[in-house]
Amino acid sequence: MGGALPMIDVVLGRGKMLQFYFLSIVCNLLAGVSLSADWIAQKIKGFLPIAAALSGRTAKVIAGLSSLLVGLGTLFVPVEGPIILGDLFPSVMGMAMGIALLFEVFRQDAVLPVERGEKRDRPPVGYRTTLGMLGIAAAVLHFFLPERPFL
Repeated sequence: MGGALPMIDVVLGRGKMLQFYFLSIVCNLLAGVSLSADWIAQKIKGFLPIAAALSGRTAKVIAGLSSLLVGLGTLFVPVEGPIILGDLFPSVMGMAMGIALLFEVFRQDAVLPVERGEKRDRPPVGYRTTLGMLGIAAAVLHFFLPERPFL
């Protein structure tokens, strides 16, 4: 029974749960790179194989779901500080990137199959790159500033 008490403190936000903290950083970084992979591949030619791997449907679904679920989880299990406000920016970015990735996958495959041909010829959408770069920034800032409110 003595071993359950520290876990209760972690679940209630009174202790540090570093595993969830690192999972938040990894998911935000993965989702951010996945969203902005086309733009990064244009700037860095060696990034092209990584961009190709992240552009698949399975990679987008995994990155989107994990980012969305971990973003929701970090709202209630912050690294330190008040519940909800401890990891607000990374949580919001994770949820936004997760929704964007999942929406992109489901829009391409099921909802709008007629528009697939004409959408592929257009350049990448600007919001993807912006959202992805903000997600990468959130992951890096959250890594270096873990106990700051709103970061």
